[in-house]
Amino acid sequence: MSAYNDRKNIFPGRVVSHRGKTITDIGSSPAYLSFIEGVNSATNNRVAVIPTTLEARPDLIAYAAYGNELLWWLIVEANNAYDYEVDLAAGKTIKIPSI
Repeated sequence: MSAYNDRKNIFPGRVVSHRGKTITDIGSSPAYLSFIEGVNSATNNRVAVIPTTLEARPDLIAYAAYGNELLWWLIVEANNAYDYEVDLAAGKTIKIPSI
């Protein structure tokens, strides 16, 4: 599980310039895209309903699911959650990827 903590080490991306700063874009990395496709097509994902105490907090959901808040990005990617207030609202059913 700790292997997934730091995405930039497992999914090397392209170094690009964004608004005058140098960043590493892992989102377009073939390895990252393949990994996310595997997560989204997996049949062994768990399902959970977000309680009020974890609403809009992918870090807390990841901690509850995996014991590690650094895996928040798995929750976000598996559920296409871009607006946390809406996509991770209390009462919403979400996927918890198996890792």
